[in-house]
Amino acid sequence: MPLPNFLLIGAGKSATRSLYNYMIQHPDVFMPKLKEPQFFVSGRVKNRIQKWVEHEDQYIKLFEGSEGKKAIGEASVMYLFFYEEAIQHIIKYLGNDVKIMMILRNPVDRAYSAYNFVRVNNPEEKYSFEKALQKEDERFSTNASLFMQYKKMGLYAEAVKEYKEHFKDVHIIWYDDFIKDVPGTIKGIFHFLGIDHQATIDYDKRWNEGGKKWKNPFLRYLFMTDNPVKKIYKLLFQKRKGVRTNKFFTKNFMEQSEPMNEDTRRSLVEYFRPDIEKLSVLTGRDLNSWLH
Repeated sequence: MPLPNFLLIGAGKSATRSLYNYMIQHPDVFMPKLKEPQFFVSGRVKNRIQKWVEHEDQYIKLFEGSEGKKAIGEASVMYLFFYEEAIQHIIKYLGNDVKIMMILRNPVDRAYSAYNFVRVNNPEEKYSFEKALQKEDERFSTNASLFMQYKKMGLYAEAVKEYKEHFKDVHIIWYDDFIKDVPGTIKGIFHFLGIDHQATIDYDKRWNEGGKKWKNPFLRYLFMTDNPVKKIYKLLFQKRKGVRTNKFFTKNFMEQSEPMNEDTRRSLVEYFRPDIEKLSVLTGRDLNSWLH
């Protein structure tokens, strides 16, 4: 059974879902339906995220049907966060010839995007952004969702350094470039993977567009807890092809999130500044725009 020859390792809330959905349209690409198996860090994520693959036979089975494909891979954002364990296990199972891809986003914006996503989808997130940042260390020491590590998941430099040292082919995608030129970014990925970069891809659709919040606390309660109204909604709008009438949902029950508090933004910029400066040196990328 073929195993991955490439991995998309993060970062979370940096358009990995969009990259995945564009890539699987290519006839030479195979990625499993379970986007994020997290197999190589299963010991760290167990019971702290919704889905993960713990056993080798389960992981291998994900790639049934990949025979004949030139680019076989998967996308698990915790491989960037828990990079030490991930690197150790990736080399053990796949060797160091596997191609590594990552997409990196301004960590300040990434943190707020992650917060907005979690507070819409996870009833555990009941705090303001500022309070959630204060409670991050406390949450990490418990079984709280790892996606609540809003600051720590934006510390990229050491992970990038280690991946570049341990693997021959590392491709860094910059979120800013992706937003400006989606087709160009995807073609660059295909070129990195050694497959036809002129393949026909539908670039019009967008996935996991964030920046939303519940219109009021009552709606949040209705859709984030088990209650009769939620059960009726699920019956009326059952999932079809993995998507639950999102346009109807967001139009009627959600609204645009408020902008990040400017004092909070300045505080986060200073928190991330040393890591951003180190990342800039590591990659040769001018990241001054992230420091404002």
